[in-house]
Amino acid sequence: MRIPAAVAVLAWFLGSAGAQVQHWSETPNETIWRTRYTNCDKGYAVDLPAGVVAHDSLPPNPNHGFLISTSNPGTTTEVTLENQRIIDVYDEYNAMEFSSARAFLRWDLKQIPNKEVLQVRDVMFQGLRAVEARYRVNAGDSSEVTEKLVIFRKPADLIYVLFLRTTRQHHSADSALFARIRAGFHLLPIPKGACLNQ
Repeated sequence: MRIPAAVAVLAWFLGSAGAQVQHWSETPNETIWRTRYTNCDKGYAVDLPAGVVAHDSLPPNPNHGFLISTSNPGTTTEVTLENQRIIDVYDEYNAMEFSSARAFLRWDLKQIPNKEVLQVRDVMFQGLRAVEARYRVNAGDSSEVTEKLVIFRKPADLIYVLFLRTTRQHHSADSALFARIRAGFHLLPIPKGACLNQ
């Protein structure tokens, strides 16, 4: 009678251990995430649409978010902030002691020359105060369109920023992908000690 019980316990343990799937791999230049990006230290995760690859820095650099190429969302070639069409999801501690998401956005917009603000509105995002903005940046013959969501997690003193930068020509398609990334963003508990990103 004890053997079937031991087999059942062993099967449950092996099944539980197998449930932890690693969603990242390292290339020579960056960390690649598929299916789900997790930042347990900063208390959030993002479920990625099928075929979309998120690009993060390599250890020992801090895990502060990721980039997605909207021109080629499935690329495993390195993606940087210099790419014209990107989604950037990042976090930072509120080191400048902003009082709100809107205060952070106001400061952020002051750093951007040649912009035309099209919309700014306060929202609640998963129970947290946030602000959405859409603006255009004119650069010579071309202009970029940016959508930005700034989320303020006051108890943890964290700011999450999700933004899309694209061209007017590609705004509609890229904005649809950005909406899917936003929908996949969800909060996790802030850990009291070390945690493991899967």
